[in-house]
Amino acid sequence: MGLTAPWYNVVYDAVLLAGMGYIWWFFLKRWNRYTAELKFFVINATIFLGLAFAGRLIDFIGDFYEIPHQDAALTLLYGVSILGVIYTMTKYVLLLESSYLPKQVKVVGDSSPGKPLKGAYIMAGSRSRVVDVLNLVRSLRLPTLVFTRNPHLYEGIEFAVPIWITQAADRGIPPTKLHVIEDQAIKFILENPGAVVLIDCLEYLLLYNEFPGVFKFLVNLKDRLLPAGAALIVVVDENALDEKQKVLLLREFEPL
Repeated sequence: MGLTAPWYNVVYDAVLLAGMGYIWWFFLKRWNRYTAELKFFVINATIFLGLAFAGRLIDFIGDFYEIPHQDAALTLLYGVSILGVIYTMTKYVLLLESSYLPKQVKVVGDSSPGKPLKGAYIMAGSRSRVVDVLNLVRSLRLPTLVFTRNPHLYEGIEFAVPIWITQAADRGIPPTKLHVIEDQAIKFILENPGAVVLIDCLEYLLLYNEFPGVFKFLVNLKDRLLPAGAALIVVVDENALDEKQKVLLLREFEPL
């Protein structure tokens, strides 16, 4: 065995081989760790990075031995790997956009939006009031962004865009990411003038955040939405709040 390439090429190829091997092993260990769309991303990344690792391995071995058709093999492996990584990353970005970015609501056909609703409101009561919430959204006939634990309840409503608040990393928005919820609400009302933002998961947010933080988030969101002519509606089970918390919310939100 003798070197067929300069020593610095050997060092270069060894470093790249180690780096590519590490990132391939990183994804390989996560092959069965995730579910749904994220699993698709991990599997694809593992396959295409594995091809790139095989190419680097051939390149490294070629520093010591003559390998027949080495250039053709490397061209094929690197070409498929690069195209595969581009495809995988594009699909992943589209997944993130579909999970985190609400789409603009367009009124079509004979549908006509209802009267504008402006202000900040609270619907307090038991969870049995979910029927009242659904009827309210239907009656408003306005573009409505709903942050909820139950997105399936709103999927059949023409004007509603539900976003799932969940700890599942590959779906929806985590309850600890209050700033992400605020950003998506603002983006939605800018794209849909006169829209409504409905928070139907306050109890869940309070499980993962202290009340002062959640209250500050709601007040900040209110202050951002009202000047834009939008409405903010907060739905809450009053049994989840103590008297002091109820008083604070009622100071900022009008009972609905």
